[in-house]
Amino acid sequence: MNIFNRPYQPFNVVVKTSLLLSFSLCFLVYNSVGQFSAPNEELANDLPYVISVQKLEQHKHWNHLIRKLEKKSSADQEYFLEFLFFKTHQTLLRKYKKGTSFNELLTSGNYDCVSASITFAVILKYFKIAHTIIETDYHVFIVINGSEKAFIFETTDPINGFVKQAQEVSDFIAGFKPASESQALNQNIEVGELITQAPSSKTIYNVITLKQLSALQFFNQGLAAINEKDYKLASIRLQQALNLYDSERINTLFQIVAH
Repeated sequence: MNIFNRPYQPFNVVVKTSLLLSFSLCFLVYNSVGQFSAPNEELANDLPYVISVQKLEQHKHWNHLIRKLEKKSSADQEYFLEFLFFKTHQTLLRKYKKGTSFNELLTSGNYDCVSASITFAVILKYFKIAHTIIETDYHVFIVINGSEKAFIFETTDPINGFVKQAQEVSDFIAGFKPASESQALNQNIEVGELITQAPSSKTIYNVITLKQLSALQFFNQGLAAINEKDYKLASIRLQQALNLYDSERINTLFQIVAH
């Protein structure tokens, strides 16, 4: 179910940077040819849920981005987070397309809030930056738990998506928090909408893991299969989602389709 049908206007920026290799081991671990590998156990455990490690090792633009970020990683936190947000959009995220997986994002540059949030969560884990991934009824965003204040990564907005003013951060979060009188959960809302107005359905506000975030890709694919009346494929995708995240809405929809 698409809540908004407004076309997305891509924000294209040509990035011209050098490919100098940094040998700093403060945050990064590269192999002998400058390829990506997880520098900490938490990321090493989470990566297989979202991507083949080998694919990141061989992804030119991903490795280029990591090297660029490493050069700024010792800067002031707010500056670095802002640089990280916009440089990631410029390098990897090209066009909004609902239902795009992280694998597809790396191949085509298309993204939605789920695949873009996976991208940022992996990078934030890479640099050991404390953050939380927030799941709402139809959207996902990231809250950065800064040393002095919080920040928002609204991953589908390449222009204004880095929210740093305290009141704006507070207002953004409040806009998604369910009211006490919220109606029953709508099970048929796909996760991955653009933010164009205040959400009309506010029943979910969950802190989730990267593993659970990856499950929302399968949930979206299951809903797409239902819309195409391919119930066998829908059942498979929803089971894959449940294997990673036994949430109420995934489980309820799976029970409907499977029976």
